[in-house]
Amino acid sequence: MPEVHLWSLVPHAPAGDDFASVIAVRRFPCVVGRHPTCDYRINNPLISREHCALSLRDGRVWVEDLRSRNGTRLNGEPLHGARPLGEGDQLDLAHLPFRVRLAEPPVSTSPEPQDVLVVDDDDAVVRTLALLLQSWGHEVRVAHDGAEALQAARVRPPDAVLLDVRLPGMDGFEVARRLRSEAGLGKTRLVAITGDQSASDPRRSREGGFEQVLVKPVDPQALREAIAQPA
Repeated sequence: MPEVHLWSLVPHAPAGDDFASVIAVRRFPCVVGRHPTCDYRINNPLISREHCALSLRDGRVWVEDLRSRNGTRLNGEPLHGARPLGEGDQLDLAHLPFRVRLAEPPVSTSPEPQDVLVVDDDDAVVRTLALLLQSWGHEVRVAHDGAEALQAARVRPPDAVLLDVRLPGMDGFEVARRLRSEAGLGKTRLVAITGDQSASDPRRSREGGFEQVLVKPVDPQALREAIAQPA
């Protein structure tokens, strides 16, 4: 069954605004809106209680506005009735822009459920990664700095760690070293994540204890494959 990842075009949410950075949908139909009973909730006053619906028809994902107050637009045109989504389309829910990414999950690289520790001080990044990982059946724990990561790993060693390179206090390389030496994660897969392309040097990452490095915004398929690889 196809997946649809609706990536936000806004890199960071305004202060105090619960704004989705990604909507990951695997089950259809899916109602998106502000009401707690919606399949995917965006707690933003611009969004209607039931804003739009995503459905699967003949193997394609369709979107339909649900008489929302501020409207739904596809590639700049207001929606009147259902329209199919295409790769790279821009979908505006009220005034919140999203970029459509469609994915057909390959069976051969679908990872077995794992315990994944996500370490990043950016709440939006944590929510995005956790949402994707949970949608694939993984159990996710989060930490926002090195001390929290070490504590979480000691309590229950994870199968894989997604670790931001630039953390407050200890940087990701120091955290990786201590996870290996102090928390007993000798065989756990450590994956570095960074928003700096220049910091994604594979050699430095391997020397720092990482098996792989992913550049933000993390590509869902690259993330799926990274988690699926053995340590």
